[in-house]
Amino acid sequence: MLKLAWKYMRYYKSQTFAIFASIVLTAALLAGTGSLMYSSRRSDIENSKTVYGDWHYRAEVDAKTYRMVGNGKADDGESDRGASGSGESDRGYVLEQCGKKEVRDAVDEPYLIWFVHADESYLQMVHRDLLEGTYPQAENEIAADLYALSNLGGTGTVGESITVDGKSYTVTGILVGEWAANANEMELFVGDSFTGRGSQTFLYLRFAEDKPLYRQMDAFQRKYRISSEMTETNAEVTQYLGGEPPESIVDIVKFGLTEEQGNFTYIILKLESEYHLSYYGMTLLLCLFSLFVVYSVFNISASKRTAEYGMMQTLGISEKRIGFTLVLELWMLFAAGYPLGCLLGNGVLGFFYRSLEGVFANTASAGNTGIAGNSGISAGSAGTSISDGVSAAGGRLSAVDQTLAQGGEPAKFYIAWDVMAIGLVILFVSLALIGFLTVYSLRKRSLKDVISGDTSFIKRRKIYAKSHADMAGVLVRKFMFSNKRKVLGILLSLSVGGCIFLCTTYMVENLKVHAELSLKSDDGLGSEYRVSLRSSSLADMIPANTVSAIRGIPGTADVFATKYTLGELLLTEEEYLFDPGWQHYFDEKNEDSYFIQRYGGICVQKEDGTYGIKYDVYGYDDGMVEELSDFILEGEIDPERMRAEDQIIAVANVDGQGNYYFYGKKPGDTITLRVPEMDGYSDELLRFEDSSGRYVTKEFEIAAIVSRPLAQEDSFMNVDAWSNTQSVILTNGQMENDFGITGYSFINASPDGENVSGQILQAIRDVPKAVLVDYTSAIQTQKNYLDQQQMFFSCIAGILLVISLFHIVNSMNYSILARRREYGIIRAMGITDAGFCRMILQTGILYGILADVFIFLIYNLFLRRVMDYYMTHVVQFLHLSSGVPGVVFFGVMALNVLIAAVAVMVPARRMVRENIIEEIR
Repeated sequence: MLKLAWKYMRYYKSQTFAIFASIVLTAALLAGTGSLMYSSRRSDIENSKTVYGDWHYRAEVDAKTYRMVGNGKADDGESDRGASGSGESDRGYVLEQCGKKEVRDAVDEPYLIWFVHADESYLQMVHRDLLEGTYPQAENEIAADLYALSNLGGTGTVGESITVDGKSYTVTGILVGEWAANANEMELFVGDSFTGRGSQTFLYLRFAEDKPLYRQMDAFQRKYRISSEMTETNAEVTQYLGGEPPESIVDIVKFGLTEEQGNFTYIILKLESEYHLSYYGMTLLLCLFSLFVVYSVFNISASKRTAEYGMMQTLGISEKRIGFTLVLELWMLFAAGYPLGCLLGNGVLGFFYRSLEGVFANTASAGNTGIAGNSGISAGSAGTSISDGVSAAGGRLSAVDQTLAQGGEPAKFYIAWDVMAIGLVILFVSLALIGFLTVYSLRKRSLKDVISGDTSFIKRRKIYAKSHADMAGVLVRKFMFSNKRKVLGILLSLSVGGCIFLCTTYMVENLKVHAELSLKSDDGLGSEYRVSLRSSSLADMIPANTVSAIRGIPGTADVFATKYTLGELLLTEEEYLFDPGWQHYFDEKNEDSYFIQRYGGICVQKEDGTYGIKYDVYGYDDGMVEELSDFILEGEIDPERMRAEDQIIAVANVDGQGNYYFYGKKPGDTITLRVPEMDGYSDELLRFEDSSGRYVTKEFEIAAIVSRPLAQEDSFMNVDAWSNTQSVILTNGQMENDFGITGYSFINASPDGENVSGQILQAIRDVPKAVLVDYTSAIQTQKNYLDQQQMFFSCIAGILLVISLFHIVNSMNYSILARRREYGIIRAMGITDAGFCRMILQTGILYGILADVFIFLIYNLFLRRVMDYYMTHVVQFLHLSSGVPGVVFFGVMALNVLIAAVAVMVPARRMVRENIIEEIR
């Protein structure tokens, strides 16, 4: 059988090459796309490590445990700094690095300041490297980042003196700023000789990432008897690495199908978070697509050999042995083509990936420095997994941004070995099934029909024209539709590439819109500069004359000032329970200790049965109010009308599945809002429990409901893990007229082609607790990340399109050559070569038009709806407002017709050059 398979491969060279090429191309697609996805995931991990620290777990331990393992060494006694694989794996874990951090003292004025002693491993793991100077040794020496020093009145100079809590300290070192730092806290690093008023010790642990992290942490906790309540997970990093034990697939599906809170979206999102559904789901889809292409090409090849298979059966060879011959043929081609395809896919995309390192690397431009005034400067993280920033003071260390750009190195290309292994197993087994299914399909015909040749065309006695008709048109329709299953397969082949390209384009177009809206709404990234107050008191404000001064700075554009207060939305029990499915929306926040201690809970039912829900209340400039139009879910936005008719803009609540809800209310309905009076303000008023009438209560009409606010506070409701909390928006004029709020809480500004951070700092230097955050680098990084995503989808679309074109050409070529005898008879009857070519061209054009109809129907009736569901509920794009551009849509349609026409004309021209008698035979 092996020799027979080899003979077939050598005799039918063109068919063998077609099958081999399909295997190579599909393997290249599978390996290349898998490596792109894996590289993207690894890039996310590295970015998260840079921002949140290169550690997996933090454990608060006692002094004994602290001395045992908190020395920067692995359990086997060997140094683990930069090591890989050290530790005692026979105990269930491999501890690669352990850093220690000891908090020895703390003060709460003028800010919350921690005095910390840490070892070198900890500093490495959280990227707090020394920029200049040395680590402190004496008791009165400290090291800190420029943000802390500038806010404490320093200039960021080694050797200067800083006073904290009445004590003087000498600065011996300048550290890299912490990316994901709490803006309301600061750390001062001290030497071992520093004695404070207490000691709180922490271990920062990094385990081997080639094993599940949660199992290693469990083993580590058992060995050192560390309570789970005293440990914290670096979730932004471990979410990719198995930091928590996954829930079983059976339980996920069971909950989604049987529980009231479960649904299909829950199953999808849960499988994605627990088992990386998109990664392995895409791998499975690519395997299925590869099988579709290989099977289609092989089926065409097998159709040309049906006579030989019939002769083999006549000679007594069983179907099983014939099937085994086909399987051997496929396996030999697979053994040669799959490794070559993987090498080709990874090689080409790896080169392409590195050649566009400016796109795929999440880098940030340097040079964002400023001069600190009394209020200080902070250029910190933008709150995203790819942002970076730095502080600078006194015009010194102007290249510090470059030091913080941990992502400045070119993004690495990783090979997805697991994807190639999965593809190898699935395709290897499936090819065997293809071989035997091909033989099984011959059972539908008698042995005589099989020996006579290709059985794909069914011979029927049918009248195609009873009156005068164009013979070429009649023959085209006869040959095309003689086997509907075959023509349906060809049309699907023609449609696949176009549909995939349209879906990818649709995704990219909406990705652009989503990225733009995210920049506006997330952390103020719509503007390069943000002035805010490091305060959690409503009494602290930025005066109006400071806003005017910033607006008067030459080189600034789009200066938007925002007012803020905390409010309470009052709802009746019927209003709150309008949709019972949302009644538990605030349960998790109500259990948060921060919200309980400060606000008495977020959603509280009062004695009279009404519900009071804490809400962020913003006052925007007219320009910012108008920009909310891009986020509208319902209603219209007009600042003038809002002031005249006491209207507000409500931000809808959104659940984890991308569903929006605002208590069943629509534009035109009213809501009641209560805010603290500013006269005699105290933080106790934020609990909204005072019955003395120290609140302003007012009813507003809803002008519009939007999906997100723009500029947001970060000291009241948007703290810790909470973001995009519930809020309502008014104009600044309404905030002053209705609530008496004259000052501002933060300002967003964009430069007009020049760096104006120094001038902005001068404008805010006399404002207590005011700081400047420079997002220039973060915005550029975010845009680079968007380019990476767009290039990723474009690469996939391009690869799929190339494979689809190959499949189309092969299928169309066969559809013509399979009728060589009939076409030979037609030519013998006297049709001219030009007439024959026109007839064949008509066939190709008809195929292309029918394929366009397929594309239009499949895309609009099915694929677009699936894409809308995916983008709305799974990846949760903010707004789906962009369709496929008309030029692209009709370009795909025209390209389909052109490809089909070219694909049929190539074999037609070859037939014209051949002898008619040979064709008839």
